Amino acid sequence: PFWHDWLYADPSQFLTLEALHYWHHQFWDHDMQWCKHALGAGELDFQFSVLLPITGFHHFNQGMTKLKQVGGCTQRDAQ
Repeated sequence: PFWHDWLYADPSQFLTLEALHYWHHQFWDHDMQWCKHALGAGELDFQFSVLLPITGFHHFNQGMTKLKQVGGCTQRDAQ
């Protein structure tokens, strides 16, 4: 990568688990809810249901708005 000779520029040093955890929750708690209110639950579910399945990721064929409990892998796959 281009930063290999920069001192203290290794992403594994400054992207800590706490920051990544916060950004995942920021996406789900705020950004996803904003999209739900802006587009409507039906349209958002439809958009997620028509995405092509990708190996290694969850395919939300029933949509996103009906999920009651969301774990880290589900948040990652939605992003």
